[in-house]
Amino acid sequence: MELETSVKTAVDDQEEAMRLIKKHTYLLPRTKLGWTLTVIVIISFLMVYPGLIWANTAYPFLFGMPFTYVWLTFWVHVMLVAGIYAARKLWV
Repeated sequence: MELETSVKTAVDDQEEAMRLIKKHTYLLPRTKLGWTLTVIVIISFLMVYPGLIWANTAYPFLFGMPFTYVWLTFWVHVMLVAGIYAARKLWV
């Protein structure tokens, strides 16, 4: 009898684990901070690639560089900071 109970419990634990795996996807953020960082990275990515069409001008010069370089450098740094912050806060 005791053997049947332990087998039944192991099966129940396995079913519970499978239910949790299906319920919690790891592709979508689960916290408010995770969603905020995801939105920041997506907006930054969109500002670099399609946004470059709008920002593709040599003038005005900012910090001695053409506007395009400043635009790209700014958004890449925003993505870098968001990634480092996510690594420190969410993945630990």
